[in-house]
Amino acid sequence: MTVRKLLASRCPVTRDYSFLVFVCLLFLGVGCAPKTVIQPVVVPPSPHTVRDASVSEILLSQFEAWKGVRHRIGGTDRQGVDCSGLVQAIFREAFQVTLPRTSRDQSRMGQRVEVKEMRPGDLVYFLDKGGDHIGVLVAQRTFLHASASRGVTLSTLDAYWWPRLKRVQRVLS
Repeated sequence: MTVRKLLASRCPVTRDYSFLVFVCLLFLGVGCAPKTVIQPVVVPPSPHTVRDASVSEILLSQFEAWKGVRHRIGGTDRQGVDCSGLVQAIFREAFQVTLPRTSRDQSRMGQRVEVKEMRPGDLVYFLDKGGDHIGVLVAQRTFLHASASRGVTLSTLDAYWWPRLKRVQRVLS
């Protein structure tokens, strides 16, 4: 007669404790395992992020220097400036890049970029029934330009400007 049968004959309630012992040993083993410390991983910013931030800062400082200058067709200085004159002056002063005088010629400089890939410093070229217009992208949807009604200003690529956007050109590498 086995021990189990012997115990079963004397005790109405018998249990197989081997599973319970296994589970206890399992938890004991897990509790004794070395603790793994997970160190946070520091991801350096991408070169584009650093570049974009510094170009944005430079363009915002240019905006501060030009803010309040009125629009004047054919103007190229702080006495009055048109859109292409402003873009030409900013690129000359801030980046030592020489651009042509007209917005149409400026819109053909550098490399054409898809709208979804535009970044600060890119030229944004617009066309509508009144003619062409150019500005410089400062942030994701903000650009610097010389507005006929407001002078040198920052504007958003909104419901007015977005449908008129015809080309994005990258002149800064």
